[in-house]
Amino acid sequence: MPNTHVRAAAEGMPTIKTPHPATDLSFMRVIDPEGTGINYWTVESAGSYGADWKKGHELGREYLDYIGHHPTNGNATLLGCIVNDMMVQRKNGGKLSGVELGFLQEVNKYAMAAMKVVVHTMGKPEGGNA
Repeated sequence: MPNTHVRAAAEGMPTIKTPHPATDLSFMRVIDPEGTGINYWTVESAGSYGADWKKGHELGREYLDYIGHHPTNGNATLLGCIVNDMMVQRKNGGKLSGVELGFLQEVNKYAMAAMKVVVHTMGKPEGGNA
């Protein structure tokens, strides 16, 4: 399949900017040099569990808002990449901080709410009647 961005540039046509989580989400960064990867979790603990917990909830809402506006196949795997980098960043300390735990609790609250609606309206998680 031809690369439409390359073809558009070669033919002088405008290209459409596609949303990308590494440039759109505050807690992710493209690794320099560009094209060598993405750091999916660039958040440091502030040292205060309460402040970290609040920040984690805010970042969780940012993530949820993003995937709600951009429900793509690529973003369907985004949470796993984020959690993996959380673990890599915290591997020496061995524990997640309040930032990560607040983030995960926020995401989990919405996952539970969504599944409650699915189960209530469809009968069982995979659809259909119970």
